[in-house]
Amino acid sequence: MGMTETATRLIERFGQDAILRKQPAPRTDPDDPPAGPAVDYPVTVAVTDYTVEERANALISDSALRVFITEGVVPSTADKLVIGGVAYLINRVGTLGPDGVVICYELRVQI
Repeated sequence: MGMTETATRLIERFGQDAILRKQPAPRTDPDDPPAGPAVDYPVTVAVTDYTVEERANALISDSALRVFITEGVVPSTADKLVIGGVAYLINRVGTLGPDGVVICYELRVQI
């Protein structure tokens, strides 16, 4: 079993349901039609906390959470992540994986 399959299996087994809310692209021209509504994608996430050292060394706030997601929808900082009915802002999106092959996304989120 490859690393991607292992990560997906572990996140699905120990993770929780969430919604990745993709925001519409902003209007760049006043003559453009209004942006459509946000689109929700069901995802499974694994939520962990940052260590005291990580918070101190990277200036991460006490309310921030680390979230891992493996679904095919690519998250961005323009999106929101809804976990347990609470909408979180996505402050950072990183990828984990060797040689440019994405195994999962690591997000820093906070209310």
